[in-house]
Amino acid sequence: MLSWVLRIALLCLCFIFIHTDLRAQFTVQHQSPTALVRDEINTLEFIVPSINQNDVQEAVLFYNFDQGIGFQQQEVEFRNGVFTANFEITDPTASSVEYYFQLNLTSGSQVFFPENSPTENPIRVDIVNSNDEQSTEPVKRNEDIEYNILSPIAGNALAPNDVVIAIALYYDINTLDSGEFRLFIDNRDVTELADTSDYFISYVPKDLKNGRHTIKLEYHTESDVFLVTSWDFDVVDPSKARSADFAGNNSNRPLGRIELGARSQKIAGNSNDAYTARSNISGSYGIFRYSLNGFFTSQESDRLQPQNRYGANLQLGKWLRLDAGHVYPNISRFTISGRRIYGINTQANLFKDNFNVQFVYGEVNRKVANLYSGVDREEKTDGSGNVVDTTYTLKFEDLGKGTFTRKITAARVALGNERHFQIGLHAMKVEDDTTSIFNIRNFNTLLQAPPSLYTDLDQGDIQKLQGNPELLQVQNGSVRPQGNFVAGTTLRMGFAQNKIRLESETVASALNNDIYGGTLTVQGADDLGFDITQDDADLLESLSRLIIINENMNILPIRVKDFNTDSSEAEPFFPTSILGSNTEFSINYPSNNFKLQYRWVGPNFSSLANSTVRRDISGFTASDRFRLFKNRLYVTLGYETLEDNVTNNKDATTESNTYRTNLSWYPVSRKLPRMSMGFRFRNRENGVTRFNPFVTPGFENSAVQNFVIDVDESGNIDTLVTPVPKESTTLNLSGSVTQQFELFNMIHDASLSFNNLNTKDEVFTFGDVKSSAVSFNITSRFNDVRLRTQLGLTFNNTETGSGQATFDIFGLYSGFSYFLADGKLNLNGRLAITSNTSKTRALIVDPAVEGDNTPENDYFILDSNIVKSDFNTFVIQMGAQYDVNKFHSFIFDSNFTNVSGAGNSNDSIVSLRYLFNF
Repeated sequence: MLSWVLRIALLCLCFIFIHTDLRAQFTVQHQSPTALVRDEINTLEFIVPSINQNDVQEAVLFYNFDQGIGFQQQEVEFRNGVFTANFEITDPTASSVEYYFQLNLTSGSQVFFPENSPTENPIRVDIVNSNDEQSTEPVKRNEDIEYNILSPIAGNALAPNDVVIAIALYYDINTLDSGEFRLFIDNRDVTELADTSDYFISYVPKDLKNGRHTIKLEYHTESDVFLVTSWDFDVVDPSKARSADFAGNNSNRPLGRIELGARSQKIAGNSNDAYTARSNISGSYGIFRYSLNGFFTSQESDRLQPQNRYGANLQLGKWLRLDAGHVYPNISRFTISGRRIYGINTQANLFKDNFNVQFVYGEVNRKVANLYSGVDREEKTDGSGNVVDTTYTLKFEDLGKGTFTRKITAARVALGNERHFQIGLHAMKVEDDTTSIFNIRNFNTLLQAPPSLYTDLDQGDIQKLQGNPELLQVQNGSVRPQGNFVAGTTLRMGFAQNKIRLESETVASALNNDIYGGTLTVQGADDLGFDITQDDADLLESLSRLIIINENMNILPIRVKDFNTDSSEAEPFFPTSILGSNTEFSINYPSNNFKLQYRWVGPNFSSLANSTVRRDISGFTASDRFRLFKNRLYVTLGYETLEDNVTNNKDATTESNTYRTNLSWYPVSRKLPRMSMGFRFRNRENGVTRFNPFVTPGFENSAVQNFVIDVDESGNIDTLVTPVPKESTTLNLSGSVTQQFELFNMIHDASLSFNNLNTKDEVFTFGDVKSSAVSFNITSRFNDVRLRTQLGLTFNNTETGSGQATFDIFGLYSGFSYFLADGKLNLNGRLAITSNTSKTRALIVDPAVEGDNTPENDYFILDSNIVKSDFNTFVIQMGAQYDVNKFHSFIFDSNFTNVSGAGNSNDSIVSLRYLFNF
């Protein structure tokens, strides 16, 4: 008993130190938006001041809608310490989005935002429609302002890369009331991105989706808002463009961008250079469209997953689509949902979307070879110095543990149009290629490696290991190849012009944790102590085309009767624990959105292509969002009840009930702030009472073990060990406010957000969690000069384990962007300062009771030794971009980072990029 307690304590201590080190070095700063707009590009930025390209393996945004099952994935681009996700919401029924940011480092570690349990406490933001932003105020005109629309002409249909907005203005500046012109696209203010002067405004929008768009030019004074002009144009496929911009353009030629970059850097005292190339090319011919993209770096390493990314997209109308290269398929929420693979993703939507087929094939992971350092021989002696045992451990080099090539094959077939009635079938196979890497599992496979790995072994050791190859241990275990198969059905129905929807997905999965040795055979079953027939073995062999079934399944579909007897036999059965199901019913009207969801996911369900699906869970989630005061006020109410132990394989069932509400205000007048406030309350308990009569009074809630008094039918009293009791409440308050105002001849956009999380554990002394975070950002635009400045502050205080670890983080960042030389030259800079202080204390068994050989009375206390760490990070970035003309640009960036505290370092990066647009 004591040994496992100490192991737990040591593991907790190790986790705390590792987590502290990560927090100290890499702190993520993020200003969550007040709302996200449907069918528009929403930009989410995550700033990590002290990070550099060498540290980054992959950055991913995980998101779901309306507390959905699992999370979808989207890769996040990294540039100069800023991770940017262009996030577009196309789900027509979603009313809210939850998301968190995950940064995978080349060291194998991970950094998250939010930091505390991001899957359970993600950032939540309301979704609004773009037309909800439209003003209902009376339209005012100013007759003193005249204009000439140069581009685009009202009603024109342009290719996405041909859109240039240009407006000439005519007025008497001496008679016009003081104010500023504001340019809007689809009610989104783009003034700060536009080139503006007193009598001319131009703007080249990016990432406009196909469809109709509205341009609006307003003139804002201190007391009034005047509409200067408003008109519509269409963005279409290049082949369908009816007019070009005022500069002219041939819509049949390919459009794109090529970027070449060189970077010189000094990281942790080591100097190296890196070169990159990035390209995006697209075009069309009739209804055929194509695009090519690529990113290549000289820092590509076979020790990591691919850093070089490239792909091609081919589309024939809306019927056929082929993605090849590094692609991001979405089959279903339970199988694969946006994870990057290297392969192909092809889709066909035929007969007015009544026949839909999708096929995916490729690699989820590429191979990374094992790097071994050699066999470590260790002798164990008794008190007299006599050798009583010898252990042999094969060690890996630092970060030397490899991975197999993991292949994926998936397909989906759906009949019917999902707006009316659709039924579908899908399946996915994921399997590691056991031949892709050399993997040592025992001494027999070690003999196939170079002899240099076991030069420290003498002939006696070799003979001993040859007699028992399993005596050779592999550090932290050898790499085990896995196999996974998931299959399911989907049902989608729409009523009342698709305003009422019913969607359901049911799946079953099988997971093999070690496919070495192939399928289970008659002899293999006999060695395990039960019998199967040859017909059973033949059936398992035929199923191996989908998944290899042997004794290493996470659950074996075989039930053994009379185990370890002469009459033992096996019979197949279907384990319900491998099932998963999710059903959603939604009603979506302009002023009301209601959704009811039921989920049931067994403890043994598994998808190797989507690890975010929460297992061993069942329950309902209901949410209702309604709008008041002409869509200005959004009110959201939600309730969720969930429980685990869905197959009754545990001694206790944990139930949780969550109540949430959110109030958001989006006023028409820009003089008023936009606000969003959220409240979440959750209680969680498993019905086990905290009881331990053996511990010192007052320390019951710190006890290592928990007991219950049991009385049998004969009246005999016994004390039995119970599961760990759970009873906690969580209160989460969050909010954000954004306000635009004019001060000192500048237009300011200020935003303030906060998040407070408090978890109180009622039955364990060291289970409390407290976290509070506040962030402030203000962006200022000068009226007289083309200068934009930014200032941000972040504060974060977190305490976990009722004092086991505390973290205090302060961050300050500021930046500027200044245009000159008629907008051809842009100077920019950013300064970021981060202060991080952490204090940790180990959770240990009280030494006063640890040595009495009675573990029943053991209880936890905090170690009196406090480990304190202080890190300060200072980052300064300077850059410039010069546009020679609309085709050629040069970009210069520099970055200096200083980290003070443990592991002091000075890092510097200088880069130059050339852009060619065509």
